[in-house]
This record gives sequence, structure tokens and C-alpha cells, in this order.
Amino acid sequence: MDMVRIDNLYVETIIGFYHWEHEEPQPLHIDLELGTNFSDAFVSDDLSDVLDYAALSRRVKQCCQQSRFHLLEALCGRILTLIFTEFAVQSVRLEIRKPHALRNGIPSVECYRTREQMGICWRSEKESA
Repeated sequence: MDMVRIDNLYVETIIGFYHWEHEEPQPLHIDLELGTNFSDAFVSDDLSDVLDYAALSRRVKQCCQQSRFHLLEALCGRILTLIFTEFAVQSVRLEIRKPHALRNGIPSVECYRTREQMGICWRSEKESA
């Protein structure tokens, strides 16, 4: 399996358990490791044969900005569902850091899921044509 990494994707969103955390957006830093297949692109050199990480980054940022969760874990689940629904990836490792949550450290959550574990089938535009 081939991998695409997106490190330190910066987003601001409303998230947190405490009421004061919902008064204004907070920064999050997101790392993604996306399992995919580069085989077709080895030959074609065409963007349509690879994971468009710019488009994926935009969608993850948009998802976060529109969300209102109490828990980072819930936001993880939403991001995973989005990625597996909209992009041709086989696995996702996701870490979200919340740098302003603690005075003496940076808490984070990390999860790893495969498409099979999420139960989301993928049908590319090429297959449906």
C-alpha cells in the first residue's frame, strides 16, 4: 500500500466540553496518513489517478469549521467518515492536537481505521461510468 501524508493541517473550530470553549474557535493541528494506490499514476502521470491531497485538505478543513463537537474523538469519527465517503483511500491514520487546551502540554487523540472497519464501500467515477 502506498501512503500520502498531510502533516500539521491547521484549522480553527468550535470544540470542547466546557461552555467557555464554545465562545470562539480554537486551533487544531491535524496529521493524516492515507493508504492508497499509486500504481496507475506510475504510468499515467495524471492527477485523476492519485489522491488529490489539496482537495482532501480543503474538505477536512471545511468539515472541521462547520462542526460543533464536545470531543476530539467525535470529530475524528466525522473526519474518517468524510474521507472514506469522498476519497479513494483504503486506510487512514488521523491525529488531532489541541494546543491551547492545557497549560503544560498539548493533548491529542489518534486513531487508525481501514475502509473495511468503517464499512464504507468505494465506487470510483471510472467504475460507475
